[in-house]
Amino acid sequence: MIFDKALAIGLILLGFLFALVLFVLFKAGIKNKHLYSLLLIVLIIHIGVVLFVYHTHFQPFSGGDYKTYHEVAVEISQHLRQGDFHLQGIDYCEPVFYVHHYYSVVIGVIYALTLPEMLVGQLFSVWLVLLSVLATYLIVIEINGSKKSAFWVGLIVSFYPSYVFYGSLLFKDTLIVPLSLFGMLFCLKLVKNFSWKNFFIFYILLGFLIHFRFYIGYALLLVFVSSWFLLSNLKLKKRFVYGFVIIVLLGFLPQIFVNQGYYGIDSFKEYLNSESIDFYQEKAYSPTSGEDLTPEKKSLGFDSTWNREATSFKENPFQALWSYSKSFTYVLLGPFPWQIKFSKQLLILFETIPWYFLLFFIIKRTIKSIKSRDKIILPLVLFSFIVFVVMSIFFNNFGIITRIRIPAFITLLCLLPLEFKRIKFYEKFINEKSYHKIHN
Repeated sequence: MIFDKALAIGLILLGFLFALVLFVLFKAGIKNKHLYSLLLIVLIIHIGVVLFVYHTHFQPFSGGDYKTYHEVAVEISQHLRQGDFHLQGIDYCEPVFYVHHYYSVVIGVIYALTLPEMLVGQLFSVWLVLLSVLATYLIVIEINGSKKSAFWVGLIVSFYPSYVFYGSLLFKDTLIVPLSLFGMLFCLKLVKNFSWKNFFIFYILLGFLIHFRFYIGYALLLVFVSSWFLLSNLKLKKRFVYGFVIIVLLGFLPQIFVNQGYYGIDSFKEYLNSESIDFYQEKAYSPTSGEDLTPEKKSLGFDSTWNREATSFKENPFQALWSYSKSFTYVLLGPFPWQIKFSKQLLILFETIPWYFLLFFIIKRTIKSIKSRDKIILPLVLFSFIVFVVMSIFFNNFGIITRIRIPAFITLLCLLPLEFKRIKFYEKFINEKSYHKIHN
C-alpha cells in the first residue's frame, strides 16, 4: 500500500515546511512566478524520486551510512519522547560519531515530533533540496543573472543525478548543500553591500557548515575573508577596520562548533600531516591488495576507489605533483568510463557527460570575467576550487566524491546563465548585422 501513515505524515510535514518557505519569500517581497514555478516543479520531482527509491529500494551505487543515520535517529527520538534530552546511553554501533555530528539528532527531533519512519526523514530531505534550489536561484540573481536564466539553472540543479539520488536518502550532505549555498549567497551579499544583520546570518550558517563538514566550511571561510579584502565595496579604511573585527569573530567558529581551536588550528595539526594523508589515500577507502570485495565493503564504497601512488613532496615533488594533479582531474571530471567497474555504475555517465559540456561554458565564462575584471564570480570559482583540492588530497573514492562535490558543482553551475546570456546577445547582434547588410 503506497499511501500509508508514514507517507501521510511526511507529506503534511513537507507541506508545512513548503508553506513556511513561501511565507518567508512573500514577507521578503519576492513575488516571482519563475521562482514559484521552479519550487513547485522541484517539489513534485523529488517527492516522486523519494517514493520510487523508498518503495523499490533502488540502490545503483554503494549503500553508504544513511541506514545508520536512520537507526541512530530512531533511538534519539525514543530518548526525546521519554524526556531524556542528554542523549546518554544510545547503544547503537559507533553512536559517538553519528551523534557528535548532530545530523542524526536533527532527524531524531523530526521523528520525535512526527513518526520514526525513514520515509518521513526522506521527505524532509526533499525540503532541503528545495532550499538548495532556492539558494541557487538567488545566487544567480545576485551575480546579475536574469530571472529566466536563474529558473533554468535551478531546473538543472533539480535534475543533477547525484543530488537527485543522494538527496532522496538520509545523508548528511542533504543538509550540507543548502548550508553551503546559502552561505555563499550571503558571502556575495556582504561583499556587495555589507550589513551586520547579513553578517550575523552568514556567521550562523558558516558555523553550522563547519560543524557538519568542517573542510567545506573552512573553504567558505577562506573565500569570504579573501573576497572581503579584494572585492568589498567599502572604502579602504572602513574595509580594513571592519575586516579586523570580522577576522577576530570568524576565528571563534571552529572552536565553538567543532572544538578544533581558534581558526581550527587543531584540525590542521591533525589532518595536514603525512600520516593522516597517507591513511586517507591508501587505507580509509581502499581494500587490501588482492582481497576480494565483501558485501560489507561494497556497501561502504570500496568498489568505487582508484589506486593512488604512494607519493611524498619531500622525496619526489614532481611525482607527487603529478599524482595530485591526476586526482584533481578525477575529482573534477571523474569517474571516466574506463574507471567504471560494474554495470550499475554506468548510470554515472548521465552526470559526467553533460557536465563536460557545461564545464566548457563555465571555464569560458570564467576566463572572460577575468579579462573584463568582472570580480563578483571569483568567490564562486575559488570556493569550488578549494573544495576540489581538498578532495583530491584526501579521497580516492568516487562514491564519496560524488556526494561531497555537490555544493562545488552547483556553485559553478550558477555561472552558466551569464555565458548563455552572452551567447544570446551575440546571436541577436549577428542577426541584426546580417539584416542591415541585406537591406543596405
